[in-house]
Amino acid sequence: MSGEERSYRASGIVLGSRALGEADRIVRLLTRECGKLDAVAKGARRPKSRIGGRLELAGRVEMMLHRGRSLDVIVAVEERSRRWAALVEPERLAVASLALERVDVLCEPAEPVPEIFDLLDATLEAVAKSARPHRFIARFSLRLLDLLGSMPPAERCCICGDMLEEVAWLDASEGGLLDAKCRRPHREEIALAPIDRENFAAVGRERGVGAAVEARPQTAAAIEALIAHYCARPLRVSAEPGYAYGPV
Repeated sequence: MSGEERSYRASGIVLGSRALGEADRIVRLLTRECGKLDAVAKGARRPKSRIGGRLELAGRVEMMLHRGRSLDVIVAVEERSRRWAALVEPERLAVASLALERVDVLCEPAEPVPEIFDLLDATLEAVAKSARPHRFIARFSLRLLDLLGSMPPAERCCICGDMLEEVAWLDASEGGLLDAKCRRPHREEIALAPIDRENFAAVGRERGVGAAVEARPQTAAAIEALIAHYCARPLRVSAEPGYAYGPV
C-alpha cells in the first residue's frame, strides 16, 4: 500500500471521545465520506496539543487521517465550525448531546450516510443559534428515522394498510400507526388525533412547503416512543416530558 493510499481526507462531526493511555484520545466521528468511525488523536490530551483543541464535541472538522492496523490515526485537523462556545449553554448542550447520541446509536459504523451528516450539521448550527433549542428535537429525530428508512406513514395503518380516519394509535413495537380494528388496547399506545397526524407528517417532511419545525405534545411523544424502540437500549440523554415540543 502506497503512502497516498494509506492517508485520506475526511469531513467529520465529533460525536464523542474517550481517553486512551496517558495522552491520547479515541475520537468518535460521523464522517461524510466513511460514515461513523473511531480514530486516534495522538497527544490530544496534552495541554499544548493543537489537534486536541480542534476536536471539540459537536464540532465540524476537516481531517487528514492515516490508516492504522486497528484504528486510523488523525494526523491533521482544520476547524470548519466554531459553535462550541454557543453550545456550552446548558439547554443547547442538552439538545446537542441528544442529537449526537441518537446518531451514534442508530448509525452503523463504516456506512456513509451523507444526508444524515448534513442533517446533524444543520441541526447543531440551528441549536447553537437558537434561544429555544428544544424546538428542534422532534423534527431532528423524525428526519433521522426517515433517512434511515424507519419513519412510518402518517396516513395508513402499518398492519392492514387501510387509510386512517379520526384517531389513530402509535404502537412503537409495531413501528407505526394503527387504526381502531388493528390496535391492541392492552399495549402501550399513543393516541393521535387527525391534527396530530397532520403535524407528524409535517414534522417529518423535507424542508419546503408543508414542513413544520415544532411538534404538538402527542406528536412529540409518538416520536420519542419510536426513537426508544429503534435504539433498543436506554439512552444516556432523553427528551424530558414536555421538553421535546414547542408551544401549540
